[in-house]
Amino acid sequence: MKKLRLSLYCFFLMTFTTNYAQVTTPKPGNFKSITDGGTGSQPILNTIMHDLLDNKNAYNSNLKTIGSPYLDESYKIATVYYQGELQENFYARHNILNDEIELKQTILPEEQPKALIRDKNIKLIFEDGKEIYFRKYKPKKDNAVNGFVYAINDSATYNAYKVINAKFSEGHAATSSMVKEVPNRFSHFSSYYYSSKPEEILRPLPSNYKKFIKTLEPELQEKLKAYIKENRLNLKEDDEIKSIFDYLNNNLK
Repeated sequence: MKKLRLSLYCFFLMTFTTNYAQVTTPKPGNFKSITDGGTGSQPILNTIMHDLLDNKNAYNSNLKTIGSPYLDESYKIATVYYQGELQENFYARHNILNDEIELKQTILPEEQPKALIRDKNIKLIFEDGKEIYFRKYKPKKDNAVNGFVYAINDSATYNAYKVINAKFSEGHAATSSMVKEVPNRFSHFSSYYYSSKPEEILRPLPSNYKKFIKTLEPELQEKLKAYIKENRLNLKEDDEIKSIFDYLNNNLK
């Protein structure tokens, strides 16, 4: 009887310990830790993350703030690849003001996030299928910059991407009954880019499809023009851009 009681006690103790660990240290589903024998290597893990940058804007937090520097403030499960090799699963979110991908191994509030390195060999895939790459792109009126881009389609001859940024406008307190308080504000905006292999720098994607078609080879222009007109597509929405580029790549000789 004593042996039976001891066995039951040990069983319940182990069950409680396991459940407690699962509650207090949540990790992404199918979490693959490199240190526990993951597919990557420890030196790579040590180099794919670094400390976060300081905020670009120090603003008066006493004022009301509209918007957010994040595309989505909540952390989502994402998988990090380096040179095509799976490294690890993380909780991730995108600070589009600083253009940083923040990573955590748990969702515990006491864990401080790290930043994903800005490296062209990096790929991040969220659970919902969104893919992020680090690419060089040339805005219309500025010099080429490096940053994180969202793939609309990738790994083809013609590829399209979306860049999402945030702008911060500082508010001010009411100085008198005649001057109203102006809140701090984060505004989000996006732009589209494309490339054709072997080009490495992404170019702005014209919103007018006729301008885009003129950049293509003559034998593709009429086909794509007819396809766009028939399906009433434009170059202003993600799904329609994907449809246009899929058709374009499928009709290459």
